[in-house]
Amino acid sequence: MTGVDACVVVRNHARTLRSTLTSLAGQIERPGRIVVVDNASTDSSVGVIEDLARTLPLELHRFHENRGFAAAANEGIRRTRSEWILALNPDCRLAPDYLSHLLPAAAQRDRVGAATGLLLRGEGESLLPTDRVDSAGMVVTASGRHLDRGAGQRLRARLLRPAWMFGASAAASLYRREALEDVAYPAGEVFDEGFFAYREDADLAWRLQRRAWRCLYSPEARAWHERGLKPEKRRRETPEINRHSVRNRFLLRWSNADWRWLASCFPWWLVRDAVVTLACVTVERASLPGLSEAWALRPQQRARGRANASRALVSGWHAARWFLPGGHVRRVGA
Repeated sequence: MTGVDACVVVRNHARTLRSTLTSLAGQIERPGRIVVVDNASTDSSVGVIEDLARTLPLELHRFHENRGFAAAANEGIRRTRSEWILALNPDCRLAPDYLSHLLPAAAQRDRVGAATGLLLRGEGESLLPTDRVDSAGMVVTASGRHLDRGAGQRLRARLLRPAWMFGASAAASLYRREALEDVAYPAGEVFDEGFFAYREDADLAWRLQRRAWRCLYSPEARAWHERGLKPEKRRRETPEINRHSVRNRFLLRWSNADWRWLASCFPWWLVRDAVVTLACVTVERASLPGLSEAWALRPQQRARGRANASRALVSGWHAARWFLPGGHVRRVGA
């Protein structure tokens, strides 16, 4: 069986961490290496990891300042070796057969660069199952939004069919190392560290799509995710989270959207930009710094966008089909 390693980024997740890491180490298809990167936690997360490491095969690496999810995930990926890498959030519990379902499903198909199972919402420190969907793959819209399919809804039959998706939520994503190395920036920057946190998995998904890597959704693989940032409750999130979300919306497009995408998805992205900007100067003023931060990063992201476009194997016209009505989900075999 093809080998797999795992990477878990932690930032003050002591409450759910034991359930997450125990489920990971207890996989039928066990990871060869489990790398845990602590992002300067101020709670008892490190103590939980060190206690579990007495009996579980964990490797702890600590940052002494919060460098953001993207930088921490990149550090974890650099410390893995196997052909496949599982990126797992510290508030996500895997079913024992998550990897044994997902790994062969992805490995037996050509050009699969990412794969994900069915994520349901989990509750409490044990991440107990609920009947609500967390993510059945990532979909995107012509306004430039990316959404977790089915988020917050009850499980429906259409979500129980394997499908090709635009991307996978990094909460429990399986990546092919070859694909990550293919789209990484210099120094092994798989997740764009300019994003710091939020939307970096959508950016990675877009880069993978432009290099003709596919994302498989396989619902036989199940996991339960508490999710701190719930799409249906975004307006109630902290100002810091909303600021990052606003900033990274623009970084995402500058890094990936060429004129063909802009033409295909016009005017929806422009309308959404206007709505977001208006909200920042009226009802959500705490997010206003996100606009200036995005503008300061614009030269870097535009340069990355040009570099991504120069290496693309899929045209902007073709990539834009994922964003338009009718193109969000494609059946396996198509």
